[in-house]
Amino acid sequence: MTELISGILPGIGEMMNIHPMLVHFPIALLNAFFLMELLGYLLKKSELRIAATWMLYLGTLGALATVVAGFRAASGAPHSHEIHQIMSSHTYYGISVLALSIVLSVWRFTNKGVYSKKGQIGSLCVALIMIIILTFGADLGGLMVYKYGVAVKAVPQPKGHDHGAHGHDSQKMIMPDEDDEFSGIELEGDGPGEMMENHHDNHDHGTHEH
Repeated sequence: MTELISGILPGIGEMMNIHPMLVHFPIALLNAFFLMELLGYLLKKSELRIAATWMLYLGTLGALATVVAGFRAASGAPHSHEIHQIMSSHTYYGISVLALSIVLSVWRFTNKGVYSKKGQIGSLCVALIMIIILTFGADLGGLMVYKYGVAVKAVPQPKGHDHGAHGHDSQKMIMPDEDDEFSGIELEGDGPGEMMENHHDNHDHGTHEH
């Protein structure tokens, strides 16, 4: 089964766990829920609030799957004591987001779309807290991956080729033979601008006859 998945989706096949893939769903859906809920409240549009409800339900399911996958990922990924501290905070944030999303989902389901003004404001406040916690949790997840390389296979870096700077030591150019005065001059520089500057440095305007 693993070989079949690797053949069809090689990127997923190389993943140590599916937590990084699942985490995008609750992040997107719960943020969309908060935005829809806020717009529905401000514009008094029930259609937006209905859409927000479904975003919340789907985001809660995504958060549940992500937390479960996260526990499996944490138990299988080797890490240092420093990373363990970050991972623990990341886990607490994830569980908190899941708990708040469940509370909001149950509240909306039991009220059947009928909300008092205080209830709407309270829901928005809880949702805002949830989004803030979600942001901090996602940030710690990115820190573990992009700074410490948790659950990421190391790739050797090629030497001698830098796409950012193209840092070649020198560029040598032999000038055309038509002008014997400059024939055979080697120009060193990082680009055409510096080569032209060197060209002018070697040119003697005082002895040149027009």
